Amino acid sequence: MNTQNVRTAAAESTETRVKGEDNSDLSPAEFSDLYSWIRANGEFTGVAGVHWARFAEMTLIEEPTPEPEALKIYVRNGYPVAVQEYDTGFVIVREYYDAGQ
Repeated sequence: MNTQNVRTAAAESTETRVKGEDNSDLSPAEFSDLYSWIRANGEFTGVAGVHWARFAEMTLIEEPTPEPEALKIYVRNGYPVAVQEYDTGFVIVREYYDAGQ
């Protein structure tokens, strides 16, 4: 496999994981407000406290920044479920996370 194929494979798996749904065009201020709400109302779980399969049915909203290690917010049916922080893991809003079981 050459480098070009690796780049293509990574892009395809990202699209598959979030069903092609991505950024909801939030402004930086709106994203920051939503992130702050999740941090204030959520519970830190690290990476071990979440099940990746649950995120497949959620909408992914990426932080509007050119940074490669940007924050990622996961939303289900309009409710903010979790934020993924690149270095540390996840903060989840337990009520909305558990609602998807």
